[in-house]
Amino acid sequence: MKGETHRIRLKLCNRSKVAPLLLSHRRLRKMAALMEDEVFLAFTTYATIVIVKMMLMGPMTGYYRFTRRAFANEEDVSHKSEEEKKKLLRTHPDVERVRRCHQNDLENIVPFLVVGLLYALTAPDLSAALLHFRLFCGSRIFHTVSYEFRRGKMETQRDMMESEIFKAFSTYATIVILKMMLMSPLTSYFRLTRKVFANLEDTKLVFPREDKKLVRVDPAVERVRRCHQNDLENIVPFLVVGLLYALTAPDLSAALLHFRLFCGSRIFHTVSYVLALPQPCRGLSWMLGMLVTFSMAYRVLSTALHL
Repeated sequence: MKGETHRIRLKLCNRSKVAPLLLSHRRLRKMAALMEDEVFLAFTTYATIVIVKMMLMGPMTGYYRFTRRAFANEEDVSHKSEEEKKKLLRTHPDVERVRRCHQNDLENIVPFLVVGLLYALTAPDLSAALLHFRLFCGSRIFHTVSYEFRRGKMETQRDMMESEIFKAFSTYATIVILKMMLMSPLTSYFRLTRKVFANLEDTKLVFPREDKKLVRVDPAVERVRRCHQNDLENIVPFLVVGLLYALTAPDLSAALLHFRLFCGSRIFHTVSYVLALPQPCRGLSWMLGMLVTFSMAYRVLSTALHL
C-alpha cells in the first residue's frame, strides 16, 4: 500500500514538472506561428516606421532649439551670463511647431500601436490590413511634412494650386486615374459574366458550392487584365513626370497639348484593347502616350538638371 502511494506521488510530481514545460513549449509554438503570419509581419514593419518617425521628432526639436537659440531649461544655458540667459530662455514659433507635431504623434501613434496589434490578432485579410497600415503610416509622414511647412512655403503651395497649368494637370491626371481604376470593376464584370475565376473561393459568387472547373483562364478576362497592367505601366510614370513638368512652368498651350494627347491616347488605347480593334490602333495609341511622357521628361531634365 505504501509502495503504491509512493508511485502515485512520483507521477504527480513528474506531471507538475512537465506541465510548465509543455505550456511554455506551446507558447513558443504560438509565438513562432505569429511571427510567420504575414499580417503580423506587416504590422511590425509599419509600426516600426511610425515609431522611428516619432522618435526623430526629439532630435528635430533639439536641432531647432540650437539653431533658433531658444531653450526651455536654465541648466541648458548655465555657462552663459545672466543677460544672455534672459535672451536664450524663451519660446520660438519654429520650436513650438515641432513640439506640437511631436505631441500629435504621441496622441495618434500610441493608440495605433495598441489597436493595430489587436487588429492584427483578429486575422484580417492581408490586403485590407496592408491598406490600413499603409494609409496610417503615409498619413503620419504627410502630417509631419505638412506641419513643418513654413508660411512662405504654404503661400507658394497656394500659388501653385491657383496656377492654370497645375489645374490642367490635376484635371487630366484625375481623368486617367479614374480610367485606370475602372479597369478593376471591368475585370470583375468579365469574370462574372464568363464565369471565370482565379481563386476557388470566388466561385461561390455564382454557385452555392466551390467548383474547381470555374478556376480557369479566359481570353477576354486576360485581355482586360493586360490592358489594366499597361495602364499601370504608363499612367503612373505620367503622374510623376507630369507633376514635375507642371512645376517647370511651361507654356499653358504646350502643357494642355501634352496632357490632352496623353489622356486621349490612354482612353483610345483601352477602347482598342478591350474591343480588339485591328493593329496598329493600339500600338499607335501606346506609342503616342510614351512620346508625350518622354517629351515632358525632356523638358524637366533640360530645365532643372543639376548633376
